[in-house]
Amino acid sequence: MALAVDIDFNNTYELVPLFDDLKESTFDTRLRDGTYVPLKIEISNEPHELMPQVYNLAFGPLDAKGRINDKAELPHGDYSKVFSTILLDALIYLTKNNDHYIGIDGSDVLRAIYYFRVIQRNYDYLTSIFNISGLKYYVRINRFGKQQYHNPFDFNDVFVKPQKIEKGERIDFDTLYNYFIFNLKEEKSK
Repeated sequence: MALAVDIDFNNTYELVPLFDDLKESTFDTRLRDGTYVPLKIEISNEPHELMPQVYNLAFGPLDAKGRINDKAELPHGDYSKVFSTILLDALIYLTKNNDHYIGIDGSDVLRAIYYFRVIQRNYDYLTSIFNISGLKYYVRINRFGKQQYHNPFDFNDVFVKPQKIEKGERIDFDTLYNYFIFNLKEEKSK
């Protein structure tokens, strides 16, 4: 992945919405070798189970079964244009659904770090439009004794506490955000 991604909503690929609800769109990305690959952006129909106003945004090329492969690594010719297009899609969706939030999952540690760095590099531009928070997934187990080993996971012990991402904030593996949440700033949603 490219390190220097500059988000610019005036430099995007042409988005093609697939439905009127704006939950699915496609665009063609140009790869380094000059070929084009279609990418799909999909916003979930149901909100996040633990965050009722957050709708997950997934993106990537389609696999053989027609599903988004969000782990694919493509050699994009212009990473800035790709990520600008994806975030423009989120902006268009949030403009029509201003009581919603968009969540983007850093599906592994490297992607989470990458997304965080893109946000930091473009902090002023993005925060002029969006409120941006990060979420660290973690679980507290408050069982003791043998029960802890028989059934160690209780969904009631999952804490969801998004934190506003600050400019210049540094993270390490202990404080890494796994999930990034965007919503429109109040004045942008009108």
